[in-house]
Amino acid sequence: MNKTVIKVLYWGTTGLIAVGNLFGAYAYTSQSPQVLEGLAHLGYPGYLALILGPAKGLSALALLYPKFPRLKEWAYAGVTFNVLGAGLSHLLAKDPNFATPFIFLVLVAVSYTTWRKLEADKA
Repeated sequence: MNKTVIKVLYWGTTGLIAVGNLFGAYAYTSQSPQVLEGLAHLGYPGYLALILGPAKGLSALALLYPKFPRLKEWAYAGVTFNVLGAGLSHLLAKDPNFATPFIFLVLVAVSYTTWRKLEADKA
């Protein structure tokens, strides 16, 4: 695959993930009513928003900042666990929007694989 295409895919998917996580960080940390209702619907306590919110914000920053590749690896892992947990929670709660987190997971997979390809090309 052309290196330009890989870069576009990487930055496009990474940008979407980062923006989504930054909005999520704000919504969770500010404990918006929608977030608290959503957590309650899934059977989770409201204080979970105060744990996930900062984690979402930090993951977005780690994904965008190229200086620390090991930190970026951990951010990808954290986002993956978060999205898998969200998808399974929505699925088990019989939420009709259960597919949304899994679509986000595809973005994470594309971002990660294109990042690894770009990193391999540097070596």
